[in-house]
Amino acid sequence: MKIDRFLIRVQKALHVLRNQGASALIDRIKSKVEIITSRTSGLSNNKSVQLTSKTRAIFIGKILDKEKLNQKMTPILTRSVFRITFSHDNYLKNVGGLQLKIADEQLEVNRSGKGYLHIFPYESSLTLMEFDEESVIGINLNGEWVGYANPQTLLDHLSENSGVFNVEGLSIHHVLCFDLRFIEKVIEVTQKPKVVFWLHDFFSLCPGYLLLRNDLEFCGAPDVNSNACNLCIYGEKRIGHLNEFERFFSQNTIEVISPSEFALELWKKAFPVKNVTATVCPHAFLEYQEPITNLPTNKKIKIAFVGFPVYHKGWETWLRLTKKFSSDPRYEFFLFSEIRRFSRNFKNVSVSVTKESRNQMAEQLRNRNIDVAFLWSVCPETFSFTLYESLSAGCAVLTNQNSGNIQAYVKEHPETGIVLKNEEALMSLFEGSDLSEHLVEAQKDGRRSAKLVVNHDCQERA
Repeated sequence: MKIDRFLIRVQKALHVLRNQGASALIDRIKSKVEIITSRTSGLSNNKSVQLTSKTRAIFIGKILDKEKLNQKMTPILTRSVFRITFSHDNYLKNVGGLQLKIADEQLEVNRSGKGYLHIFPYESSLTLMEFDEESVIGINLNGEWVGYANPQTLLDHLSENSGVFNVEGLSIHHVLCFDLRFIEKVIEVTQKPKVVFWLHDFFSLCPGYLLLRNDLEFCGAPDVNSNACNLCIYGEKRIGHLNEFERFFSQNTIEVISPSEFALELWKKAFPVKNVTATVCPHAFLEYQEPITNLPTNKKIKIAFVGFPVYHKGWETWLRLTKKFSSDPRYEFFLFSEIRRFSRNFKNVSVSVTKESRNQMAEQLRNRNIDVAFLWSVCPETFSFTLYESLSAGCAVLTNQNSGNIQAYVKEHPETGIVLKNEEALMSLFEGSDLSEHLVEAQKDGRRSAKLVVNHDCQERA
């Protein structure tokens, strides 16, 4: 029993780490877990203890049979038209841009008088899964927890009540750890409603959804048979992965919604199915106000790393930057994140953005009078809420040419920041006076200020 509970906690921790892109750390943890579980279970051949999804889920929530699922869902769903949505984790408990987007969608759907059924896999993996009788999914309804169930139990429930439930549409936000054939069955039993597929990242192009070759550098999603792909740790898995997505899109009518032009163009170029109906709908937009002129001038340029301090967000570059320039009297460095990292080279500012505190990051950046937001993502961001939060607070943005929609936005609006070629160019910028001159020019009429507004048009299109 103790080892089972231990594995549950490890599984949850790995899930959080995967969301933050810490794949190398995950591999090390997995190897340690295998050793620990083999020793504690008395195995002599170093095999790890494997618990099924169902066994693990029993410890954190009882598996619902069909009768109990009917009792929980039917009285609510029969009263309204509703939407079914899929994502890789429980948006009610986890925090991130994707989870906030689902929370926005749920609130908007409910405000319109409709129901919102959310499904996520209990299993944690970096791949698509094949569901079987031991698989477990989690279910939320109208922002409230329902419970865990077997995928087939939910399918039976939806099928037997197909004449009662009025499903107007399906929103696929993420299919990590999902079985695409299960989603197809949901489409079928709900009378084939409109299906939209959101591009929150590039998992539909590769199991390495950050598009980092060997988890290190942006690959550009090359041809699956290219040498560049063959040299990558995801190359072999990507072949079957893409084949499954090709089958899924070819056999179903699916519309793609992308939060940016950059993300859509990259996806179209690399996705095997062409001429998919697609549209661009940003998750949010900025309503610019009159510049703020009464803020005191900083004696030092205040630079903040904004968001999760992980590799693919440029954390390693940030550590080298702050180590080199922390004693420079021209600069002061900060980490704005819910995760703390202790260093003499920068100060921590705790910020946790949730659906109840959507504007906390922008407010904290503004209140601390931050001049520069360091958004050095080394992976192609499809949107980047931190970009919009930083601009809302009047920060100039520092980024690189591989940061996806961040660099695309700054290039389109050069007054908002600087796009640098590489880390060497970044260090040169800090050694000279160009950064200071850019800020003087950008702030000559006062600091830019904008209201960050959630784009509800996306929900209407879905």
